[in-house]
Amino acid sequence: MSNGTGANPIEAQQGGELAETLAQAMAGIADMYDFLLDEARAKTKNTDASNGFNVFKNLTYQSFIDVQTHGIQISNNIQSGAGSIAETDWKNSEDFSQAWNGHRDINF
Repeated sequence: MSNGTGANPIEAQQGGELAETLAQAMAGIADMYDFLLDEARAKTKNTDASNGFNVFKNLTYQSFIDVQTHGIQISNNIQSGAGSIAETDWKNSEDFSQAWNGHRDINF
């Protein structure tokens, strides 16, 4: 995008698609985290370490759920914004195309 005002809906949509790809890659991260901590806890012979894995999991698991959710929300928001930009441009295109009718001395 340029340093000026405005937005390119195609670039915005592409950004949303990249965010969607990232969100899809993060899908299941909480389940994998849960599985890995349970495996680590099960393999430890030390009760304190086992309890530590449980405490750590309880403190951090929701963060992995949040990461998954935020990834999906970001993707949806970027794509929605791109759609809104394109819709606004389309709705206003006729008004702007007729703005120069009275100014024949301006050449584009």
